Amino acid sequence: MNVAPKIVFLSGSLSGNSTTGGIADWCAGHCVQYRAVTRVFRGADLEFPFYRRGAAADHGPEVHDYLQAMEQADAVVLVSPAYHGAVSGLLKNAIDYVNDLAEATRPLLDGRAIGCVAVARGEQGAASTLGMLRTIGHALRGWPTPLGVALSNEQALVDGAGTPVTERTRVQLQVMLGQVVSHSLISARRRAARTPAGTRK
Repeated sequence: MNVAPKIVFLSGSLSGNSTTGGIADWCAGHCVQYRAVTRVFRGADLEFPFYRRGAAADHGPEVHDYLQAMEQADAVVLVSPAYHGAVSGLLKNAIDYVNDLAEATRPLLDGRAIGCVAVARGEQGAASTLGMLRTIGHALRGWPTPLGVALSNEQALVDGAGTPVTERTRVQLQVMLGQVVSHSLISARRRAARTPAGTRK
């Protein structure tokens, strides 16, 4: 069964020309080479009200669109800047909304690959943020990939098109994305098997 995996990318920075946004776009472009269907949510796309449990009826269309994409995703890649050694509040708030999928057919991010990329000025901030991203992925019942990517100093530099400047960074991201895609194919086949004939998912 040949099914194109759906991979969602979340960038945790509101800056219009952020490094995290550029990396998210670059990663999505790389996965397209594997015939994946990709969707990138940049910081401006994730500027939701603070999450409140039980307030689903008050969600706007942008939140419903986001949650639908997350529910259908076969894998998710989280790209966060390090803010005081932790995940950005913007990204964490968006991830908290996934709690509304607790009763979905595939609850939360159950069984799906979670790629994690942390971007910081220093190594300590990158390492601690990466650890937090992986912890969040586990809490959502996902499978953080064996390789997580912590970028700092020159390793975090991108050019005007968002392409990582150093070869080491590109190689690390490619290895991590290969793991994301490989696992997402399993999830995509399971999703297709659960979809009734004649419907689109």
